[in-house]
Amino acid sequence: MRTPVIRRGVAAVKAGFTLIELLAVILIISILMTYLIPKIPEYIDTAESTACRANMGEIYKGFTVYQIKHKRAPNESGVRFFAKLITHKVWENSESSAQRLTCPGVDRGALAIGDLDPEEWFSDLDVLDGSYSSYAGRDCDNYPLRKFPGSNKIVIVADDNDGGMNHLTTTNALYAGGFVGTFELATLQLDGILDEEEDLLLVGPESPVEELTKLSLD
Repeated sequence: MRTPVIRRGVAAVKAGFTLIELLAVILIISILMTYLIPKIPEYIDTAESTACRANMGEIYKGFTVYQIKHKRAPNESGVRFFAKLITHKVWENSESSAQRLTCPGVDRGALAIGDLDPEEWFSDLDVLDGSYSSYAGRDCDNYPLRKFPGSNKIVIVADDNDGGMNHLTTTNALYAGGFVGTFELATLQLDGILDEEEDLLLVGPESPVEELTKLSLD
């Protein structure tokens, strides 16, 4: 019995790309880069703003534990208002805890914490002022919190925008009821709260937004 011979066809394999194909790929990459590169700062800012809101959510949880442990809300002002989460041992004094107490949208090298170990950032209430964080805290010296949890009309922590916006167009704010809201430059301009040429929302006593006037930058 003869063994059948199986003949296989040999397909020609084309190696590499033609010049036209390479030029097409380069053109597509160039178009993508032209579109995407100008958007990169916006994407980074959006990510940092999202991380900032997450920080504020964690700060609120910390205040809730503080209330349970100490039977009252923190009674300091500005940075010291939320630094009590560490100094009064509601949070462990660690790098991750310290990072929650300042906005990720601001270069830490511009703050007093720039050359310090994270465990030193918020360890001593006596030396803390607005240069240690890019968040503003409630001005409890002049506007003490009468109740906590409180109203979602009362801002207790926000981006400080000190020297410029923490984020390109957004200011994040934590309310006493746990809500994390935003103030948008475009909306404030449309509402006539800011002039069209203004690109900075002040936070603190001079703010044009009533909810932000009871915060301290110190």
